[in-house]
Amino acid sequence: MRARFPALVLALLTAALPPGGTFIDDDGNVHEGGIEAIAGEAITVGCNPPANNRYCPSQVVTRGEMAAFIARALPLPATSENRFIDDDASVFESSINRLAVSGITLGCNPPANDRFCPDREMTRGEMAAMLVRAFDYPAAAGDRFADIAGNLFEDAINRLAAAAVTLGCNPPANDRFCPGDPIARDQMATFITRALGLTANRPPPRPFPVVAVVPREEWGAMAPELERMVPHTIERLTVHHAGSQDGVNGPPQFRGWQGWHMGGQDWPDIAYHLLIGIDGTVYEGRDPAYRGDTGTTYDTTGHFLVVVEGNFEVERPTGQQIASLGAVLAWAAENYGVSPSTIAGHGDYAATSCPGRNLESKIHSGELRQKVETLIAQGGVELLWP
Repeated sequence: MRARFPALVLALLTAALPPGGTFIDDDGNVHEGGIEAIAGEAITVGCNPPANNRYCPSQVVTRGEMAAFIARALPLPATSENRFIDDDASVFESSINRLAVSGITLGCNPPANDRFCPDREMTRGEMAAMLVRAFDYPAAAGDRFADIAGNLFEDAINRLAAAAVTLGCNPPANDRFCPGDPIARDQMATFITRALGLTANRPPPRPFPVVAVVPREEWGAMAPELERMVPHTIERLTVHHAGSQDGVNGPPQFRGWQGWHMGGQDWPDIAYHLLIGIDGTVYEGRDPAYRGDTGTTYDTTGHFLVVVEGNFEVERPTGQQIASLGAVLAWAAENYGVSPSTIAGHGDYAATSCPGRNLESKIHSGELRQKVETLIAQGGVELLWP
C-alpha cells in the first residue's frame, strides 16, 4: 500500500534570514528561495558535513539523495524491511526503504526490481515519477512538453506540470522538460518547495561578497606531488584563460588540465591557484603557498595565478566570470598585501595571446583593476577556502 499525500500543504510563516542566508554558495542563485525554504524545514542540512555551510547547488542529485529529500519532506512510516540488495552500505538506506514500503519507488532494474542504484544520478523523468507517486497527483490530459512523447515518464511529467510543480527546462519558452537530464540540487529544492506548498524565502544580500571555493576533491583533482613544489611569496596577480573550446567544461575540463600538467608537462600539480568556471564558480587549484607553472618562458615566482575557463580570443567572458574574477583578485590583493596595480595578463609576461583579447582588454583598460579597488573600498571580499 503506497502512501498518498495529496493535500499535504504546509502553511508556515517565512522566517527572517540573515544577510546571505543559510548557505555560502547559493547567493544569487535563481533557486535560492527554494533552497532556503527546504532548509527551514530541515529537508536539507547542507552538503559538506560537519560544517554544512554549503548547499552545492549545481551538484547532481543521486537516487539515494532523492530518497532522503522525500523521506524528510513527508511523514513516511518507519520500517524494518530491507527491499533492495544494493543499499546496505548506503547512508540513505533507511530513507530508501521508507520510500519503498510507501510505494514511492519500485527499484531500478525491472522486472526484478531488487536493486535501487543509490549512487546513480537521478534524471528529471525519474524525479517526476517519484513525486507523482508521493503526492498522488491526478491524471492530466495532453502533453505539456514537446520532448516527452513516448517517454517512460510521460504520464508522470504531465501530472507534475498540471500540478504546477514543474514549469519546464528551457525558459522562457518552457516547451521542453528534458526528461533524460540529470537534476541538480538547486532545481530539486524548487520542485520540493512547490510540491509542499512552501513559500520561497530569499534572504537579503550580504554587505560584502562571499565566494565559496569548491574543494579539489569535489572536482576530482589528483593529489599534488608536494615534495617537488617550490614555496614562494605572492607579489602580483596574473590572469590566464583556458584557450580551448572542445565542448568540455567544468570539472571534466579541469581534470584534463591537471592530467596534462602532471603527466604531459611533468609538473607537480595543476598550474593555477584558482580556476573560474563558465558559470563563475570558483575552484581550488594549487596551494597558493607554492609557485605555479607555465608552458611559456616567464618566471611564475610571486604570481597568484587565476585561470578563467574559455577561449577569449573568440568568445567573451560571462558577467559571472568577471564578477568572480574581480572578487578573487580583491581577496588576494588584501590577503597578500598586493596592490591591484599588479593585475596583469599572461601575455604581459610572455609571448602568448593568453588571456585572450576579450579578457585582456578588461585588464589593459583598467576596468578589472577598478572593480577590484571598488570591492576593497566597500569592505573587501570573504573567500572561503576548503
